Amino acid sequence: MRILKIKGKSEEIIYEQIKKEYGESALILSTQKEKEKGILNWFRPTKTVVTVAVPENEPTFAEKLEEKVNQNQTLGEPFHISMEMLNALKIQMNEMQASLAKLSHVEGNDTNKKFLEYSEADKMKDLLNKKLIEQGLQQEVIDKLMRDNQEEDIEGIVRFFYSRVEELLTQSVDNSRMLPKVVFFVGPTGVGKTTTIAKLTADYVLNRNKKVVLFTSDTYRIAAIDQLKTYADILGVSIEIIYEEKELLHYLDKWQDIDHIFIDTAGRSHKNVEQLKDVKFLIDSVSEKEVLLVMNASTAYKDVKKIIETYEGLCGEFKLIITKLDETDQIGNILNIAYSSQKPILYLTVGQNVPADIITFEVERYTSDLLGRINYE
Repeated sequence: MRILKIKGKSEEIIYEQIKKEYGESALILSTQKEKEKGILNWFRPTKTVVTVAVPENEPTFAEKLEEKVNQNQTLGEPFHISMEMLNALKIQMNEMQASLAKLSHVEGNDTNKKFLEYSEADKMKDLLNKKLIEQGLQQEVIDKLMRDNQEEDIEGIVRFFYSRVEELLTQSVDNSRMLPKVVFFVGPTGVGKTTTIAKLTADYVLNRNKKVVLFTSDTYRIAAIDQLKTYADILGVSIEIIYEEKELLHYLDKWQDIDHIFIDTAGRSHKNVEQLKDVKFLIDSVSEKEVLLVMNASTAYKDVKKIIETYEGLCGEFKLIITKLDETDQIGNILNIAYSSQKPILYLTVGQNVPADIITFEVERYTSDLLGRINYE
C-alpha cells in the first residue's frame, strides 16, 4: 500500500476524488482539519486533510523518475550531456553577442562594448554562471567551483566545472548503505521528518527484512504521534512515545535486540535555542547513534547556513536528508547545502508516497541532472 495525504475544501470533495481515482480499494486512515499558518491566512477557511492508503498499482513519482532515467541513454554519460548543453549555450552566446553588438552600435553602451571585448572563454563562463544561478546555485558556491578554471574551450570549461562539483560532493558522500542501530531524525518544523522516517522504515522492513521500532519525542503535536502510529500499524512495527529523557534509556534497553531504532524528534526552529536544548539532551544521552538532519530543498540559502551552524553546535556530527524536491523546479540548492555543511547526503525525497518517494543520493546522477537541467532554449 501507498500512503497519500490529500488536501481539499471538504471531506465530501476529497472522498469523491479518492473514489474516482482509486476506487473502493482505497482505505481512509485519518481526516483532519488544517489551518494554514501566517497572518494572511487567519481569515481563510480551514482545509481538510485526508490520509489514505491506496493499492500499489500505479507507478509512483519515483518510479516514473527511475523509468525516465533508465530510458535516457545520456544519463551516466555526463560529458555527452555537457557537450550538447554547451553547443546550445554557444549558440545562445553568439546570439547575445550579436544583439549586444547592435546595441553598442546604436546606443554606444560601454557595458555592452566591454562584454564584446571579453575572450570567448570569459563569455562562456559568464553565460554558464547565469544559467547556474537560474538553477538556484549561489554565486558564492559558483565562484568556489569555477575558481582557477583556466580552460579556453567550451568542453574544457564544463569538464572542469563537472569535476569540481563531483569533488565537492564526493567529499560529502557516505558510501555505507545501511543505517546504524540508533538513528535520530532532527530538523526544523515542516520539513517532512515523520514521513521520511515512514519511508525508511518501510524500506528496511519490507525490502531489507530488518526489525525496526519507532520512537517519537514529538509530544508537542498530537497529529505527529497519530501520523507515526498510523504508519507503524500499517508496517507492523512497534512505537514508543518518549515524554522524558529517562524513558528513552528505558526503551533503548527494552529494544536492545532490535535491528534499528528510528527516533523522531520535535521540529524546532533554528532560532529557538531553548527549545533545541530538549533535543540536545536526548541526543547526548545516547553514546552510539547517528543523527540525520532533514532539510527542505527549497530552504533559503541564508537560512541553510544558519540551520547548519545551529545543528553543528547542537549535535556536532550529522548527515543529511534533503526533502521535497517535488516542490521545486531548481535542484541547485542541494549543492548549496552540500557546500555549506560539508556533510554527507544520504537520501533525497521526491514526493509524499510511502515507501516509494525516497531515493539514495548519487553524485554522478545529480551532477549530470544539474547540468542537463540548464535551460538553453
